[in-house]
Amino acid sequence: MRALAIDLGLKRTGLAWTDPTQRVALPLEVVPTHQLRARLEALAPEVAVFVLGYPRRLSGEPTDLTPHVEGLERWLRQRFPEKEVVRVDERFSTHEAARALQAIPKARRNKGAHDIASAVVILQAYLLRRRG
Repeated sequence: MRALAIDLGLKRTGLAWTDPTQRVALPLEVVPTHQLRARLEALAPEVAVFVLGYPRRLSGEPTDLTPHVEGLERWLRQRFPEKEVVRVDERFSTHEAARALQAIPKARRNKGAHDIASAVVILQAYLLRRRG
């Protein structure tokens, strides 16, 4: 079973997941946010843990996106009570993803590359934290 990271956005949502042994974070896809719940339903049979990027300002205050992530978290817990749902602080994931994308030529980047890269960073943070 895999861990699935979700970098929620208002228009697009980046997804990343682990290999079945939950050791390696892999980019998965970008989903239009209005289709996210249906996509999560389809992926759920392969997922043991949902890892949510939890947005906060550097000061620790919530962002405009925080209530949306909390709503998704509630839905995941109600819809999949047998699965673990974990929050990961994503304050620095955007910066780390942008840095990682600098290595990719602009011609190969697409609009969703940043969203997927952020999801991978969130998932890597979860895996590191879990390994302790």
